[in-house]
Amino acid sequence: MKNSLASKSIFMLLLLSGLSFSACMPDVDCKECQVVTYDLSTGQEISRESAIEYCGSSLDEKESSDPVIYGNEKIVWECY
Repeated sequence: MKNSLASKSIFMLLLLSGLSFSACMPDVDCKECQVVTYDLSTGQEISRESAIEYCGSSLDEKESSDPVIYGNEKIVWECY
């Protein structure tokens, strides 16, 4: 009987600690984003910068930014 009660107590302790851990985790989406440059006339990729992780409002800013046209090049943020 004591083993059963002890195992139930341990199970409840683990369950509650798991719930409290998940409650503390931030609910923020994060993605890797990079600046990519395309040739406007061919649509081919010219260059791609190293990816950096962005989260929250910084990520929203990158994902909602308009492409920049510079001469014959289109520069965009790509997040995945």
